[in-house]
Amino acid sequence: MNVADSNEIGRHLKAKGLVETQDPQDASIYLVNTCTVRQHAEDRAFSEIGRLGRWKAKRPGRKVVVSGCAAERTKEYLEDRFPFIDLVVGAKSIENFNEIAGRLLDRRATDEDLDYAVPAVNEKVAAFVTSMRGCNYSCTYCIVPYVRGREIYHSIDQILAEVRDRVSEGAREITLLGQTVNSYRHGQHRFADLLRAVAGIDGVERIRFISPHPYYMTDRVIETMATVPQVCESLHLPVQSGSNTMLKSMMRNYTREHYIALAGKMRQAVPDMTLSTDIIVGFPGETEEDFRQTLSLVEELQFDWGFVFKYSAREGTPAAELECLPQQLIEERHQRCLELVDRIALKKRLDLVGTIQDVLIEELGVGRTRTNYKVHVRRESRNLESAGRAQTIKYMFGAKRKPDRAQPQQTKRKPARSASPREAQAR
Repeated sequence: MNVADSNEIGRHLKAKGLVETQDPQDASIYLVNTCTVRQHAEDRAFSEIGRLGRWKAKRPGRKVVVSGCAAERTKEYLEDRFPFIDLVVGAKSIENFNEIAGRLLDRRATDEDLDYAVPAVNEKVAAFVTSMRGCNYSCTYCIVPYVRGREIYHSIDQILAEVRDRVSEGAREITLLGQTVNSYRHGQHRFADLLRAVAGIDGVERIRFISPHPYYMTDRVIETMATVPQVCESLHLPVQSGSNTMLKSMMRNYTREHYIALAGKMRQAVPDMTLSTDIIVGFPGETEEDFRQTLSLVEELQFDWGFVFKYSAREGTPAAELECLPQQLIEERHQRCLELVDRIALKKRLDLVGTIQDVLIEELGVGRTRTNYKVHVRRESRNLESAGRAQTIKYMFGAKRKPDRAQPQQTKRKPARSASPREAQAR
């Protein structure tokens, strides 16, 4: 979501004549888009913002903009601690950033050094499109509903118009985004309808979506994944815990048994699908038995990869009122779970050695399989590739790197299968 929000904000600024730069010394506006899911992410953002006072003072007219979830939650604190900030845009206001940016850029009386130029075109072949914002769930550990608000759904016409815009800029792969993306509904349309509508747009070769909630993985959504060729054979479906006691305490609205049955149903419908997940270890009250149930779930379902998080208390959430486990215990459980997830992920990758996969080249020498493996193409194969064109190449995964947790994708009538965004080498 943060990447999509950053892209959306960037498009508004480019439409007003600014161009993107990777060199802070060339910049006139410095945007910090923040996250507040975990304390570490928030602390890093504040540290980065603190360094910008000196950057701004070096040239008249420079502006500092802070946006996102931490901006929503800590607006007054940010303005008090960093008085040089020009604009704080909370997550709930990103939809209105075009108007807000207009007011910011109108302050030009003394901004002689602001650089205005022809808007740049985003030529990335894989683009994010936001279909909804907010979350109606009340998971006890999660700050998102408090900083992003209740669910708001974009109309299907608005979403399709943005997809067409991204395709016209060079995108071949569209990832639909939402906090619980598969809960989408607008009028008579539901998420399965949205997937089919996006697939109907000329130029869309691949469709992904994140992050779905198990409760909304309906039979219609599963059937759409199995029958619409553009929908990739990969799914990232957070489970968080394998213990029903913990799932109830987290208020996840499903049980271990429901999740296992759902995974079986999806794999039956899409046999080559990769399945990845999110897991929280060290949630308040988690016993050794609860933790062992999480490990046994990982063993049973054989996730293609996963993100394992140490519980981080967020002020304002119900779980923050509970007594935390000792940090040393959380660290130990995190390591045990991580080792198991990585061991299974490595075996999954080794199973792919020698298989043929469709790889969409995103940039020189790098692409992704439909199952969301990141692939590094060997130099001798690069004369075959053209950024933005899917092509079939034979690849093998390198054993020298540890898997980096991430995405999913695959099915029968579509190109090969894969697992996580773990990296591979291609021939």
